[in-house]
Amino acid sequence: MRFVLSHAGGFVPYSSHRMAVAIAADTGRSPLDVLEDFRGFYFDTALSSSPAALPTLLAFARPGHVLFGSDWPFAPTAAGQYFANGLDTGVDPGALQAVNRSNAEVLFPRLATGPVPAPPARPLAARVRQSAQRAGARLFFRLVQPGTAK
Repeated sequence: MRFVLSHAGGFVPYSSHRMAVAIAADTGRSPLDVLEDFRGFYFDTALSSSPAALPTLLAFARPGHVLFGSDWPFAPTAAGQYFANGLDTGVDPGALQAVNRSNAEVLFPRLATGPVPAPPARPLAARVRQSAQRAGARLFFRLVQPGTAK
C-alpha cells in the first residue's frame, strides 16, 4: 500500500529524526530504518512550495516521491497560484517535470499518456554505503539498547 501525504507531509519531514529516535527506542529498530520508512511515503506539494518548505521536502523525500498538488478547490485561487509559482521557480526543470507529471505516472501507470518512465535508480555505491550505514546503526542501537532488539 502506498500513501500520499498532502501538504508536503505536514511536519513529517521536519520532525522525522525525532520521531525515528522515539520509535526506535520503543521498537528496537534502527532510527535509520525508521527514517527510510518515512522517506517511503509519497508527498504532494499542495500549498507547500515555499522557499522554506520545498527544499526540506526535496531533501527528505526519496527521488520520485514528490507529486504536484494544488489543494484545489479548497484553497483560494490566489494561494494555489502563489505556491504553484514557488514550485515553478524553486525547482530545476528536470525535477519540475518529474514533480508535475513523471512521478505521478510511475505511481499511477494506468493514467499515463505514454510509456511509463522507469523509477530513478540509485548508483550502486550509494546503495552499498546506505546498507553499511544502516547495518552499523542497527549494531550500535543494539549495543546501547540491548533489551529492545530482537
